[in-house]
Amino acid sequence: MKEQQLFRCTYMRGGTSKAVFIKKNELPVDIKERDEVIKAIFSTDERQIDGMGGADITTSKVAIVSPSNREDADVDYNFGQVQIGRDAIDWNTNCGNISSAVGPFAIDEGMVKTTDPLTEVRIYNVNTDKILVAKVETKDGRAAVHGDFVLDGVPGTGSRIELDYCRTAGAATGRLLPTGNPTDILMVDGVGEV
Repeated sequence: MKEQQLFRCTYMRGGTSKAVFIKKNELPVDIKERDEVIKAIFSTDERQIDGMGGADITTSKVAIVSPSNREDADVDYNFGQVQIGRDAIDWNTNCGNISSAVGPFAIDEGMVKTTDPLTEVRIYNVNTDKILVAKVETKDGRAAVHGDFVLDGVPGTGSRIELDYCRTAGAATGRLLPTGNPTDILMVDGVGEV
């Protein structure tokens, strides 16, 4: 068993979820070692007593963020859903809630130059190989926190963050419409045509 190690991270809410945000250079390069560090941060037991998770899928999330080398992105973002009660992390999806916090995190960590009062952050989602764009309210070179925007499910008000997902269509299925049709008619037993 190794002694404790120091890793800089930020615990941050995005939409109606929370995640541990870590700069990529804070983590081991080896993927297996990286995942072991992340699982130790959260604790994968059902109650997550030793970790940050909170025993709920909405609070057992990790975001790894780094400056991007891509021409079409400012930052790279890798999302992980840390499994509760299982020794695993799902790296195959994205989370819209946590995506909304990537822009403010990148701004506050100095990865993106601001253009007050609104800063656009182009985010490459490693998991889906897609680009999304966040428009973040900024003030004095930092992500704004206070504002009058209301988000259902979140108490109080805050600054508005707009997300543009127009270039993310088909991330899971390879196409915008899962069946390829804008409308499908299904026969449902006991109900009929829907």
